[in-house]
Amino acid sequence: MRTRRELTREATIREIKETALARMRVCGAADFRLSDVARDMRMSAPGLYRYFDGRDGLLTALITDAFTDLAVRAERARDAVTDGDAGGRFLAVARTYREWALSSREEFALIFGPPVSGYQAPQEGPSHEAAKRAMEGLRSLVTEAEQAGTRRPPRLSELPAVLVEAFSHEDLHGADPATELSLVHTWAALHGFVSLEAFGNLTWHGPEVNDAMFLGLVRLLADAIGLPEPKDGWPSGTPSGAAAAAGTASAGSSPAPGR
Repeated sequence: MRTRRELTREATIREIKETALARMRVCGAADFRLSDVARDMRMSAPGLYRYFDGRDGLLTALITDAFTDLAVRAERARDAVTDGDAGGRFLAVARTYREWALSSREEFALIFGPPVSGYQAPQEGPSHEAAKRAMEGLRSLVTEAEQAGTRRPPRLSELPAVLVEAFSHEDLHGADPATELSLVHTWAALHGFVSLEAFGNLTWHGPEVNDAMFLGLVRLLADAIGLPEPKDGWPSGTPSGAAAAAGTASAGSSPAPGR
């Protein structure tokens, strides 16, 4: 049983975090100041030090929460799709990432937006571990498809020596360089599209067009990684064509020339 003091402390910590996020909606994460949070809570800035190690401690806690929330949602979406359907699980994770970013814009901006002036995340710590957990989901889908025998070679398989060297280290989990490069490209493309949308740079087409554009991007990226088509097929509204059809051919088909 937690004591009344412990429950009160937990409630205050939650309120501080909620107030900090509300403040970020006003001034943005880049200009975040602890004194503003204290004023909004009618506390003194030194009083907040009883709960967090200054501004950086509060930022680290918020970043950890954001990465953890993203990871939990992505894992739930992935696990809701049948085992062995790596393409369907990839689609679910990609959609969840976009939905999270658009519904949690302050948290998204905090972890993926401009850096907060003077803030340096701990090299090893809760935010670092939470970030690793959030990003490992993509690699696990590749492993799943490889184990099931449904993965094709990545689209870019012949790499220059500089990339082979960069993506051949043990700390990159020992995956082949072409696979690692495809994962970097996938992350960059997904993040780029979602960032444009979350920060208001894709407003001229409207939600329906954005949905179709995003699904088309996910389909192209699945092909680039070598993941199979989702077992239920691509959702209606997903762009298709000769190139996409070739990319979603069965795993037993012959690779296209040049692979």
